[in-house]
Amino acid sequence: MNKKYIIGIDYIRLIACIGVLLYHLTVLKGGFLAVCVFFVLSGYLSCVSAFKKKEFSLKEYYLNKLKRLYIPLLVVVMVSIGVVSLISSINWMNLKPETFSVLFGYNNFWQLSANLDYFAKHVNSPFMHLWYISILFQFDLVFPFIYLGLRKIEKVFKKKIIPCLITVILAIVSCIYFYIVSRQGNIMVTYYDTLARAFSLLLGLSLGFIHSYYGNLVPDLFKQKKYSKLIIIMYVVVLIYSFVFIRADFKLLAIIMIIDSLIACRLIEYVSLNKRGLSIFDMGCKSLSSVTYEVYLVQYPIIFLLQLVKINILLKVLIVVIGSFVLGYLLRYILDFKYKDIKLKYLKIALSILVLGFTLFGGYKFVVAKDYQKEMDVLEQKMAENEELVKRKQEEYAKMLSEKKDNWASTIEELEEGESNLEDKVHELPLVGIGDSVMLGAVNGLYKQFPNSYVDAKISRTAWSVQDIIVDLKSKKLFKGPVVLNLGTNGDCSNKCKEAILAECGDREIFWVNVTNDEDVHVNDRLLNFANQHDNVHLIDWNSASEGHDEYFYADGIHLTSKGIKAYSEVIYNSVYEVYLENFEKEKEEILNQYKEDLTSKYLFIGNEILINSFDKLHEVFTDAKYITDKEFTYEKVIESIKNEELLPNNIILEFDNSISFNKEEYQEIINLCQNKKLYIVVTNNHEKNIMKELVSDNVVLIDLSNMFSSTSDYLDIDGIHLNENGNIELSKILKNNIEEN
Repeated sequence: MNKKYIIGIDYIRLIACIGVLLYHLTVLKGGFLAVCVFFVLSGYLSCVSAFKKKEFSLKEYYLNKLKRLYIPLLVVVMVSIGVVSLISSINWMNLKPETFSVLFGYNNFWQLSANLDYFAKHVNSPFMHLWYISILFQFDLVFPFIYLGLRKIEKVFKKKIIPCLITVILAIVSCIYFYIVSRQGNIMVTYYDTLARAFSLLLGLSLGFIHSYYGNLVPDLFKQKKYSKLIIIMYVVVLIYSFVFIRADFKLLAIIMIIDSLIACRLIEYVSLNKRGLSIFDMGCKSLSSVTYEVYLVQYPIIFLLQLVKINILLKVLIVVIGSFVLGYLLRYILDFKYKDIKLKYLKIALSILVLGFTLFGGYKFVVAKDYQKEMDVLEQKMAENEELVKRKQEEYAKMLSEKKDNWASTIEELEEGESNLEDKVHELPLVGIGDSVMLGAVNGLYKQFPNSYVDAKISRTAWSVQDIIVDLKSKKLFKGPVVLNLGTNGDCSNKCKEAILAECGDREIFWVNVTNDEDVHVNDRLLNFANQHDNVHLIDWNSASEGHDEYFYADGIHLTSKGIKAYSEVIYNSVYEVYLENFEKEKEEILNQYKEDLTSKYLFIGNEILINSFDKLHEVFTDAKYITDKEFTYEKVIESIKNEELLPNNIILEFDNSISFNKEEYQEIINLCQNKKLYIVVTNNHEKNIMKELVSDNVVLIDLSNMFSSTSDYLDIDGIHLNENGNIELSKILKNNIEEN
């Protein structure tokens, strides 16, 4: 261990590797920034390695890249395909085009053309991370010519400074170009485009030329160990801070990426000052660093497969981290063509045969895999036809708005006409739809459900553009009805963006359709949380409504077949209808509650939204009942409602959902107030049921609806909270039967 070695390079590589790995596991917000460090290292080490050779050989260079980089990639890709093919539940529609793009080194451009969002972290492919490898391969392909060309210039002009200046100027120009591209708004173009990302590689390359010609340029003062060590720690802390806290939607992301690349250059400068013999800890770091490329290759396939298993997040992180390094070592060991340890010869042969078998199996599965291109072409054609339909309907909608002056100012009058014509009124709503390709594909179905609607849908649209669309519609006086948004498939927008959309919509009812294939990204969770914070925002749970209905989708699990279009349109219609029905019933109840029913009323219902939601069905059965409802009922309000009755009816029904909970003492107080009366208490969860079991008596009847409100119930509406039409019918039957039996 007396040989001097720059171990600092390995530490930098290992930190970057862990940063990317934890980002893919959604542990670090900014771990993707570590890729900048990898690019700098690649540019630097390629240059320094080339200078160490007495004579640069193109054949030797490309053969080495083939062995060290391409063969491991080929093995991982084919083994991944082989393993995935054994899992019947995975429908990987982009297998062929995506694999071709990986193997031929243009996956970054393919992901751009496919409108994939790396930052959305949809784990819908085991190769989402290989855009980086493609850019690396593209650099490796042209590097020899850049290197030889610059060396030729140096020999012709006999000036070492010229190649250095050229690389520095190219790096500066590339940084400027990267920043300009980043200002255009599409972060994925900024992140995936080879020319845009070249700045990190060129910074590393320029540093490599400077070091190779002039050595380390750190001032003598800072070469002292006490200073250099402090500076290294400072740079590492800044890098790690960015990995932990900088998000992809950060306004100054491009600046941060350039800064991190420059920090990587400075770190290389300072760690290269310290050549030393290796301690045991250094040897461990060097060993781990030696397989960072293999770790990068295998980590996403592992994450992709683990999404099929519901496990604790901490356990998942441990499995992926440990599994990535173990498989990385095995891959390096098997493909190490220089390995000559006779003792482990047969182990290596056995492992090599196993991996070769899976590689060939994966290759076979790749060759025979179905190509969905024709299906996608049909879908694309359908999208084009729908775009024409959208344009025509927009013109008709504008004409209709100019002719129709009345709006929902007549809501109160319509409420008085009763619920019988509510369906027609919802059908006639001048609804405004703004969405992406999912809505675009379903536009025909939407126009059938809402013939007076206006739909503005476009392929690859994200929520970031909605505010501007609304402003434009307002300027054209085309924005007058309730709003349906179907965005999120191409990536989510920030809460601030959603708030801006909400502000632009004013007091309109907003219906936001959630997305399918959202297991790891949690767009739906954020939408649900946002909807819960705003009374006029309603989540349309398309993800739950379509679960288990493969016939609704094309092979991508997102875009809709004819059956899917029908179901999708009906789900939207039903959701809009339920909201307007809720408003109808609330206002109706407010009017009804102004008058007291006859003191001889046979039934008294007291409840919150579960009662409001089922009122139309219950009222058909209990026509002479009195209903006291409040969406925000509390225990105090319940007590007050009972006390305010001059003469309690003989049958009192308490009907509350999970938004309110009573303890044993509170239930007992309610029972005491209703003594000598028949009290029916509806419970919707096990907790309430267990409390009430101890209080059941001759005059207290427990009506258990906990099964109807379970997550697997067929009676729940798409929001998973309220009962659907069948649920309300069943509820009225259960109440009728219990009351008649007792």
